[in-house]
Amino acid sequence: MAKGPRGKLYVDESNFDANWEDVLSSINIKSLPIKYLKHLILNLKTKEKYVIDVQDIVRKSHSIDQATATVNTVITQYKNQIETIDFSVMLEKLQDSVNESRNAFTKKVNFKIKRQGKKK
Repeated sequence: MAKGPRGKLYVDESNFDANWEDVLSSINIKSLPIKYLKHLILNLKTKEKYVIDVQDIVRKSHSIDQATATVNTVITQYKNQIETIDFSVMLEKLQDSVNESRNAFTKKVNFKIKRQGKKK
């Protein structure tokens, strides 16, 4: 089975928390929700670069699904020419989402622990 193009993650946030560097570097990203992407850089085998401004596509689309389809269509058009794909994420938005999920999980776990403690 052939592997897809590899790429690099770019974080250009000036307030980047170094603790997240280990988290991000350890993730094997096969897909990433479009709402976290700033842009994609398709590095072609001809050494040319094709930049996809993801946020511009999101703004001009009627829905996230339509934006995703548009980005996927562009990538598919270049599929045989792509060597790697680099991407830039909106780190603050990604961090907020992860923190929200973590806090909700922690709240559920704490509630369950308290409830089990009362049963004893």
